[in-house]
Amino acid sequence: MTESVSALLESRLASQPAGAFRRAVIWAAALHLLLALSAWLVPRLMARPPAPVEYVSVRIVPAARLGVEKPREAPKPEPAPPKPEEKPEVKPEPKKESKAPVLPTAKPVKAPAKPEPAPVPAPEVQGVAQGTASGFALGATATFDTPDFTYGYYIDQMLAQLSRNWNRPLVGSGVEAMIHFRIERGGKIFDIQIVRSSGINAFDLAALRAVQASSPLPPLPRAFREDSLGVNLIVR
Repeated sequence: MTESVSALLESRLASQPAGAFRRAVIWAAALHLLLALSAWLVPRLMARPPAPVEYVSVRIVPAARLGVEKPREAPKPEPAPPKPEEKPEVKPEPKKESKAPVLPTAKPVKAPAKPEPAPVPAPEVQGVAQGTASGFALGATATFDTPDFTYGYYIDQMLAQLSRNWNRPLVGSGVEAMIHFRIERGGKIFDIQIVRSSGINAFDLAALRAVQASSPLPPLPRAFREDSLGVNLIVR
């Protein structure tokens, strides 16, 4: 019994150095692995982050917007004018002396020209004092909103132009309509309206078309001071 216990103790004592060596080897391997890992990891943790890339923004602006003028081109030298051809000198022949003296001739003196008289502008022709006129070809009578409009030549021109554009429909006699319109200083007709209808639609439309087709009329007389002229045209 005592021998078996002692043998067991001896066997345990013999096995202890082998286990301690194994543990030492494991700890040494772990320590080397930890040193290698720290040698790889520490420089990367201690390294500074890369500095950001610095850049400068550049905007291209035309030189003309900065007030910089382009250099002007140097003017091209003008070609030299051709040299005139040299003509041989001609020596004048000696004049023969005349015995009789030559008397100087007197030049005729011109009389000063008389100034021409300035042309006298012709006065504007005025018409009737009541401001009414009749057009025979048109078969119409015109009255005006301004009673002192007495320029007969203008009234004749207006009625003649209206007569050229008047196409009377095939209706009986005794039909008439009154059209009111205004004339600008330049002759443009505006504000056309039927004041009194004839009762026949075709006749009224023909009268309106004649007035519209006559625009523009001649400009109003310069002596007429109003900006526009109102006309009451009675078409028959």
